[in-house]
Amino acid sequence: MNPTEILHPKQRQTSKAYLVNKLREAVYDWREKGYPGTTPTTKRLLQYWFQEDHLVDKEPFKFWFAQREAIETLIYVYEVMKKRNFIDMARDFGIGSIHGYDPSYDQYPLYAFKMATGSGKTYVMALSIVWQYFNHKKENKDDYTSKFLLIAGEKNVIYDRLARDFEDGKIFRQLPLIPPEWHEEFDLKVILKEDPIHIIPESVLFLTNIQQLEERKNRKEEVEEYVDDVLALEEVKKDDIYQENRIKEVLTSCPNIMILKD
Repeated sequence: MNPTEILHPKQRQTSKAYLVNKLREAVYDWREKGYPGTTPTTKRLLQYWFQEDHLVDKEPFKFWFAQREAIETLIYVYEVMKKRNFIDMARDFGIGSIHGYDPSYDQYPLYAFKMATGSGKTYVMALSIVWQYFNHKKENKDDYTSKFLLIAGEKNVIYDRLARDFEDGKIFRQLPLIPPEWHEEFDLKVILKEDPIHIIPESVLFLTNIQQLEERKNRKEEVEEYVDDVLALEEVKKDDIYQENRIKEVLTSCPNIMILKD
C-alpha cells in the first residue's frame, strides 16, 4: 500500500474508538471541498504541505496519509468546528452511549491521536507547532499560541531522539514545514531539559521528559541528598541544584501553552 495514498473511509477498517469513524467521514468531505472555514494562514499551510512538490535530501517528499489525516483532523476539530471539549465532540461525532465519562478531565481542549509506531508522530507534532505558531502570529493570539511543551515518555531513547530532531529547530529546517515566504518570520527558541531557563522567550518550545514533571523534593531534601553523594565520593550526575531547569515553575507563567506528549 502506498503510504501517501488518500483513502476513503469506506476503504478502511471500522474503528472501535468512539469518535473516529464519523470524524474520518467529516474530515474526508472537508478535504474534498478545499478546507472551508480555515484562516488564510491555515489554508496556506495546508496548500504548501499537501498540494505542492517538495524535495528532501534531493529526493521527492510527501507526507504520509496518516500524518496528513492527523493534522487535518486536529485543524478541523479545533479551528473549523471549534470543539474544545469531549462532550461537545461526542454530540456530533460519537457513536453509541458514553461510558466512564469524567467531566473533571474535560476542562481544557484535549485531543489524542492513535498512530502506529513508525508512522511519523514526530512529524505531526512539528506540523501542529507550525500551525499554531503562524496563526498566533498572523491571526488570533487568543485561540493560538507560540509557546509549546513537548514531553517525552519515560524511556531516555525517546527524549534523545526528540532532542536530535528539535534541537536548534533542526526539524523545521530539514522538512517542508514552513512556506518559503515565511522562513524569516519563524523565530522559535528550543529549550532542552538540561538547559537553564532565565527568561521565557515570546516564542519557545520546551522539550522535557515525564520525570521532570514529577513531584519534586523540597530544597532541604535536595541539598541533603547532594551532600550525601559528595561525601560518599559517588559520581554526581546532576547540574548545580540551584541552576536546575525547573520546568513546573516555568509553566505557571505560561497559561496559554500547547502541550504535546509523545
